[in-house]
Amino acid sequence: IEQTGDKGIKLQDVKDGKATLDEFVAQLDNVELEAITRGDYKMNSPLGAKGNAGAYGGVLESLREKGVKPIITTDGPSGIRILSCCSLLPIGTLLACTFDTKLVEKLYSIIAKEMKEKGSDVLLAPGMNIHRNPLCGRNFEYFSEDPYVSGKMGAACVRGVQSLGGSACPKHFACNNQELARTTNDSQVSERALREIYLKAFEICVKEAHPKNIMTSYNKINGVWSHYNYDTCVTVLRNEWCYEGNVMTDWWMHPSKSIEFPKIRDQAYRVRSGVNLLMPGGDRVTNGKPDGTLFATLDKPFGITVGEVQQSAKWVLKSVMEIE
Repeated sequence: IEQTGDKGIKLQDVKDGKATLDEFVAQLDNVELEAITRGDYKMNSPLGAKGNAGAYGGVLESLREKGVKPIITTDGPSGIRILSCCSLLPIGTLLACTFDTKLVEKLYSIIAKEMKEKGSDVLLAPGMNIHRNPLCGRNFEYFSEDPYVSGKMGAACVRGVQSLGGSACPKHFACNNQELARTTNDSQVSERALREIYLKAFEICVKEAHPKNIMTSYNKINGVWSHYNYDTCVTVLRNEWCYEGNVMTDWWMHPSKSIEFPKIRDQAYRVRSGVNLLMPGGDRVTNGKPDGTLFATLDKPFGITVGEVQQSAKWVLKSVMEIE
């Protein structure tokens, strides 16, 4: 690898095949590694279009100097939500009523063009939860009570959004199907129902459309918050479905300590559980500084390791490189 002075490896060198992603990540210090595992702390980040949902990737100047660009996220399933004028899409339920995946893909390919024009890199869509409870306040964003229809429509949306180099972000993974205590409830579900109903749509979407990002949900799944749920985010999503994209939280997350490793909590717990990116970063009321939980147990028995954080950073950086 040709290097000049102390400039080191650029992310473009990885894209060009002049260096590996492992080599790029190995040169990052712990401050930079921490920054890659979370967003720019707030919605409407100054790094992107006004009214954006948040930024990730190049959130530090030192990262941007290494060629890591800021990735700008925007809501949502019914069209881009920023301050400038944007198109309003038909709701997900209406799109599913067409049973026409080609039409839905074409519609979202038009949104892909608008994303480029408006400065959106990641559309936080499609919403893919099951219509289990008719009082769920976000049912309008979701497709159906049928996992097959939801999966096929979700895949069509993802293909359309990603047709011009941007990224979709299917959500909310998984079992977020009611309005009462939507951010705190514990979705208790048998493994058969989980796999045949609540995960099946996501499985279809992941295997057919290969989204570059996916978003966890707020709720617990059988006692474990979804953003700490190793079973869904690693055992199923990565190991069984062979997902190769970035896994991000819904906006903010619940503090918690690990059941298996009680000394690690919050950011370290999240990273060990296979959730790569905290969005938009920090707490809802944040002072714009790391909360200190990621590396708190570094070099301690059963504590977080640099290798785990580097692996998480690689998934984030992979999504940064794939977004054009």
